[in-house]
Amino acid sequence: MLKLRILLLVSIAAALAHAEHLVFTTVTPGTSPVWISDPEQSKDFGFQTLAVLNDSDKSIESLHLKVTFSTGRPDQLEEVVDSGHVYVALEAGEQKRVDVFLGRVEALNQMLRSMKEQVAWVKITVESVEFTDGSVWDPDGPQVDLPVAPAK
Repeated sequence: MLKLRILLLVSIAAALAHAEHLVFTTVTPGTSPVWISDPEQSKDFGFQTLAVLNDSDKSIESLHLKVTFSTGRPDQLEEVVDSGHVYVALEAGEQKRVDVFLGRVEALNQMLRSMKEQVAWVKITVESVEFTDGSVWDPDGPQVDLPVAPAK
């Protein structure tokens, strides 16, 4: 009986060692007027909710978020697997927890299995921010209030 228990424990440990694992994380560009953090998962979504902080001096109307998938292998690029436009009213300096429903766990696990990898990183990042005054921030756009040439 003791041998059977030991065999069962060793089998369970081996199975867990070979299980796929998804690591969900947030990435916020340094110039972003919005900070995203503290992702909460559900059984269906890797990013069920996020904490969103308006770090700008303007009111925000909506965010465009992008989810990428990477195994970390040097021969494999990050792949965009999901995105969404989230309407959220945030005054300057305000923080809220927002439902985003991004990163379907089942689909991501299938990707991981098909690549025959055990670990993958799933990142959510801010693609753009729309303000209530109609202006838009995006990471590839011009940076405001930065001098083009040094003052003489």
